[in-house]
Amino acid sequence: MAVLYFFREPETLYDCASFICGLQFVMCCNGFSGRGSGFAITRWRRIYSLGLAGLTVLMLFVSLSALLGSEEIRRRMAAADTMVLSIAALEVVMSTLVFMVAVVSLQAAARRHQGIYVRLSAMDTLLMRDFGANLNYRKLLRKNIVVLVSVTVLYLGAITSAVIQMASGKRTLFLLSAYCYVFVTGGPHFTGYVHMSLVEMLSIRFRLLQKLLCPRFLEWRFPQRQLREQRIRQAVAMVQELHQLIPEINGVFAFVLWMSMAHDLAISTSELYIIFGMGVANMEGGLEHNETDRKLKLEQHKGSRVLLGYVALCMAAPLYKLLIAPFYCERTVLEARRCLRLIEHLDNWYPSSPAMRQLVNSLMSWRLQSRQQFTIGLDILLNRTVLTLFVSILVNYLLILIQFAMTQKMGEHIEQQKVALQDWIGF
Repeated sequence: MAVLYFFREPETLYDCASFICGLQFVMCCNGFSGRGSGFAITRWRRIYSLGLAGLTVLMLFVSLSALLGSEEIRRRMAAADTMVLSIAALEVVMSTLVFMVAVVSLQAAARRHQGIYVRLSAMDTLLMRDFGANLNYRKLLRKNIVVLVSVTVLYLGAITSAVIQMASGKRTLFLLSAYCYVFVTGGPHFTGYVHMSLVEMLSIRFRLLQKLLCPRFLEWRFPQRQLREQRIRQAVAMVQELHQLIPEINGVFAFVLWMSMAHDLAISTSELYIIFGMGVANMEGGLEHNETDRKLKLEQHKGSRVLLGYVALCMAAPLYKLLIAPFYCERTVLEARRCLRLIEHLDNWYPSSPAMRQLVNSLMSWRLQSRQQFTIGLDILLNRTVLTLFVSILVNYLLILIQFAMTQKMGEHIEQQKVALQDWIGF
């Protein structure tokens, strides 16, 4: 693809992962960067990550404080829905908290994170040297570039367009606060894509090992019995190594993903509520009996309909990550189980080999003690069943918000009717 003309052809795992890890480093969320021969963790990289993270949070709150000091902004906030304002304030506080937790947690786990790439790179060296495998780094790099560039353009475009639509006189401050918000929310969002990339790397190697453990391939590639048994032992050791990388990935990302997904859930619910609120307001504008009032309502909500589209676009990135990540994890676990099933048949394929029988017995004992799954938070399995939990929480929280909003609207209507009745009676 043409997009790869701007990137060097990847030759190693580090070349393939340098793009996504470099972007994560720019967003202060991993503590290491580099390419070619490996990733490096230095004091200056640590200072950059922690310093820029703190500066971004400070600029966000300073720019928001300056905006709240404007009389025009205060008048617009007074006319806005109190529930929407509460959601916006909660979102700023929650996104900042999640960002700082992600930065500190990933900085603390930086060497463990780097070690995952070191172990995968060593495994790839064996696969290419001893088995003649082609890891096809170019395809994975191309996929990462297309997905991340598309999501970034969509997210940045939606927020920038919404700010330009809302901003009137203080456009510079609006843009500064918006881009600080993009940086603060982008770090945890991007961490989810890094996690999915690592999970996919494991899945690719599990599928490759399934082909290498095929008896036809083994007999064709390694006709000598001693060499074939040695290569089988290497392949089995790689399968065990990939299984051992699953808890390593959980140790690096589990807490961050739990916080990030909770934030995605909250922001998606809040944005759905805002969409619902705008729709109700548009319906109320269409029910005005006075033609002048109806036109005024339609003009007031004309900008709201445009912002409605921007809000919907902003939901795309977190919802995509929230819905796709469990499928990536479940597919990788499924590929791992298929590898183990193939290894279990080695003694049937080579019944005259005592080494294969011993290898299968030791693997079965290891398997009973090692049942690896991708998890988040407090050992919550990250698979398709967790989507049911997320959807249930989202719907319940959205119903609560709508109930509060309808109660508030009903109270306002009752107060308006009391005032109108008092004016009519003459009190």
